[in-house]
Amino acid sequence: MKSKNNMAVIGGRVLTEPKVFDCCGETFYEFDVSVKRESGTEDIIPVNVSEILAGKVCVGNTICLGGQIRTYNKQVDGKSRLIVVFFALDKYSYEGDVNSVELTGYFCKQPQHRITPLGRDICDVLLAVNRDRGKSDYIPLIVWGRTARHIGTLDVGQHATVTGRFQSRVYQKAAPDGKVIERTAYEVSVNRITETEAEE
Repeated sequence: MKSKNNMAVIGGRVLTEPKVFDCCGETFYEFDVSVKRESGTEDIIPVNVSEILAGKVCVGNTICLGGQIRTYNKQVDGKSRLIVVFFALDKYSYEGDVNSVELTGYFCKQPQHRITPLGRDICDVLLAVNRDRGKSDYIPLIVWGRTARHIGTLDVGQHATVTGRFQSRVYQKAAPDGKVIERTAYEVSVNRITETEAEE
């Protein structure tokens, strides 16, 4: 891995036909991977991987990749949306479904604590994670329970290390015309978050 700030591993089944795109003169694939949780629920993870690294990829194949959670902005329906993807840097032997993420960065927006309709504490955090060449990824986190209540009291600029999984979550949103549309959010569901000091 090139950066200890952003390390992730996913293993699962290729769900969609790979789409080919070019990046800096290199051929890449874009496809979704289905990763099963212990509960049986599936996370549908968008993956970008170079053709050289991936080799031949077909729907139904099992695959295990190491890499990073990366983000970029894209214009969708006239608005800028944050796109979150898994960017592969390594390929491993598949030995079962796996979904593991470790990030180190700082809060770049005020954490938003709220209570779900079922009475659970939840906190949304946007974590800025530095990348090579002066770039950063802005990764959505979701934190639960007593930890969520505590994280909600922290300020912008707080440095932290988190572990968790890269998950997909389907939600509904009202469109301007009154219709309800279904969208998918991609975020890191946090198992553990540790407040740390920023490196000098």
